[in-house]
Amino acid sequence: MTVTTQTSAGVRHPIRYALAAEHPRRDAAMGIAETYLDTIIEAIVNHPRSQQKRIGPSEMGIECRRALLHKLNGDTEPPRPDVPWKPTIGTAVHDWLERVFTDDSGPGHQEGRWLTEERVTVGAVGMQEIDGSTDLYDTWGKAVIDHKIVGASTRKKYRAHGPSAQYRKQAHLYGKGWEDDGWQVDLVMICFLPREGELTDTFIWSEPYDRSIAEETVAMVDRLDQLRRTLGIEAALALYPPCDDRWCDWCGTRTSFPKRDPAQTTAELFT
Repeated sequence: MTVTTQTSAGVRHPIRYALAAEHPRRDAAMGIAETYLDTIIEAIVNHPRSQQKRIGPSEMGIECRRALLHKLNGDTEPPRPDVPWKPTIGTAVHDWLERVFTDDSGPGHQEGRWLTEERVTVGAVGMQEIDGSTDLYDTWGKAVIDHKIVGASTRKKYRAHGPSAQYRKQAHLYGKGWEDDGWQVDLVMICFLPREGELTDTFIWSEPYDRSIAEETVAMVDRLDQLRRTLGIEAALALYPPCDDRWCDWCGTRTSFPKRDPAQTTAELFT
């Protein structure tokens, strides 16, 4: 069985699910199932990461200039065609990893080695300092480490070609943040952990920390912000055509099909 569901606040988030309930209490099972999913969906869409509008280090390396301008302007992102379940898995794994490395850094273990989820400032855009929470810093190895929870095809692409420019710049931005706080940074590392499969599918990328990459990224975003403030957001956007990344929140479709409004009925899911 496939149906749509919505949060208690009335925001529709179409979702398909299968229900095995060929018994006399079918209606009760359906009501419980829909409330169960509504609760999960509401927690996802109201999570602080979903509500964040201010640009952070993780977005400063985005290739699409239009997306950066929208983020700098504090614009609300267009509604997604689906509930962001995969990012939620990533958030849950990040929370678990934080506990793992915090415990391992305690007495009787590798005491003092790992610093988890510390906030660092990576630079200033306009009059606004940009800060963010870093996943992990290795005080012994002098390395900034970022966790990414990815699917098999993405992991295969990164093994063959290295991480995206956005991820690479993010790693060096966090390196700059740690360095500015007085810590030595020799390496930046991104650990691509499997969203499915086994831990042996992990791919870990690294390179020597390069402050210039971070400084160039901050300077580029600052130039875009100056353009936005000087010309206005619409005139600034008009200078850049939509990008060709179908996964871009502002330009793409997130699918091979044209963009359309979220489904309002079950039937619309199949049209």
